[in-house]
Amino acid sequence: MECSWIKSSPSLKRGIDIINPLEDIKFEQFLKRIVVKLKIQDLEIFSEDEKKKLEKIFKINEDQLVLAIKTIIYIFKRILKYIFKPVNLTNDLKMLGFNSEKTASIIKVWSIETSSTLNDLTSTTENKCQDNPDFNWKLNTELSSEYQRKCKIPKAYIKMSDKHNETEVELTHKEIHSLFLQIESIQNELDNLM
Repeated sequence: MECSWIKSSPSLKRGIDIINPLEDIKFEQFLKRIVVKLKIQDLEIFSEDEKKKLEKIFKINEDQLVLAIKTIIYIFKRILKYIFKPVNLTNDLKMLGFNSEKTASIIKVWSIETSSTLNDLTSTTENKCQDNPDFNWKLNTELSSEYQRKCKIPKAYIKMSDKHNETEVELTHKEIHSLFLQIESIQNELDNLM
């Protein structure tokens, strides 16, 4: 069974096979560092000296270390694009091939990161959205392009604005459907809380 949010590949499998035997306590610190650097979009996650130390600590070579880092970055970039229940994410990570300890570490770091992101969003949106935001949308169809002749590509443009900010998003049918399902899931969770 495939996960809908990530595409499994041979290099992903190799990366997971490298990650699974890593020492659990040191792996969690390793994971936190990667995710923090990913969040601030720092291209150099580890210096050359740090990489050498990590190779000795984890008893892996440079290529294996690079693949482990790339695997974690890829997985977290994918995880952060979707909304998950921790149980579902746990099952998906195990299905991808992570052992229980690595899955628990990933879930722990993901939970902390998601909580801090949501708290940041809450504090900024409370300050910014005191006004009534304006919500507009329009549909557009790209009938053809240089690359695809006689191909219809419907797109929706959603614009949200208030007194200070304006954000416009372009979405395809599939992306709107995914957004709708995520909003519906949020609504169901909110309904369950009441």
